[in-house]
Amino acid sequence: MSASCFVGEVPGQMVIFPLPTSRGRQYGMEAGYYSAGRLATDSLGNLTLTLTNVVVGSRVRVEEEVSGATIYDAAAAASTVVITVPVYSAGSPSNDLRIKVRKASSGTTYKPYETLATALIGAQSIYVSQIPDE
Repeated sequence: MSASCFVGEVPGQMVIFPLPTSRGRQYGMEAGYYSAGRLATDSLGNLTLTLTNVVVGSRVRVEEEVSGATIYDAAAAASTVVITVPVYSAGSPSNDLRIKVRKASSGTTYKPYETLATALIGAQSIYVSQIPDE
């Protein structure tokens, strides 16, 4: 943790306050602390991803395409699955998503469904076309 010094308008008065170093680059203005920048790992906002036509009981997995880090992994309780995905700065590989849907247990089984998407702030809907595995 670093510190910043602010000298007020009254002679002899000075205030020292801590500056957090856990965030990105810090900016000063006229010897005072102004703001801190974001790190590349800081989310800028969220994507509301809606998957429609999902077979109830299917396993839904959303992961980062490059690293394979799991963002969401759960069984579908309804035919529409709504997922909140963090969005990062433009060009970040964390915005590239792989979406996998599979129903392979009890009753009719379905072939694995997989698609790619890019996370942008806002909302996106994807129609899932699951084909029975015969």
